[in-house]
This record gives sequence, C-alpha cells and structure tokens, in this order.
Amino acid sequence: MTNTANGDTPEPNEKVSLPLVGITEIGDLLVRITRRRVLDLTLRSDFPEPEADLAAGEVWLRDDVEAWIDAHGDAVADMFLQGR
Repeated sequence: MTNTANGDTPEPNEKVSLPLVGITEIGDLLVRITRRRVLDLTLRSDFPEPEADLAAGEVWLRDDVEAWIDAHGDAVADMFLQGR
C-alpha cells in the first residue's frame, strides 16, 4: 500500500525492497543462516565487494549477492554443514 498523497511513498512501517542488503538481509536470502556464517561468506575472496561501508556496517548490491548465491551453492551448503 502506498501513501495516497504521494503514490511513491510507502506507508509507515511498510517493508520496502531496496537494491542494497546488509548482513541481516543476506542471512535472510540464505534462509536465515547465522550472522557469523554470513560474515564468513563475505570474507571470501570471491564474494562481491561491498557497495558502501556505513556506520551501521557494510552494504552490498542485492543483485550482486543474489547472483553470487546462485553461482556458489556449494559454499552456501558448506555453511549449513558447519552448523547454523
């Protein structure tokens, strides 16, 4: 639902899909693996570079992360085998 005053403005508390993701969102993309496991993945040399480093932490382009996940299913599966 959008605000009727401005069709592009989401209603308060409405979730908006943004082109950027942080550690928590990456964990959600990977079916909720732990923050520690996501951090391990982001340290891999083949993981996409962050788009920005904010005070709240690094953020990545969602498309880059999703493409990496699609191409590296084995690495993701290894995270599950090591314990969530």
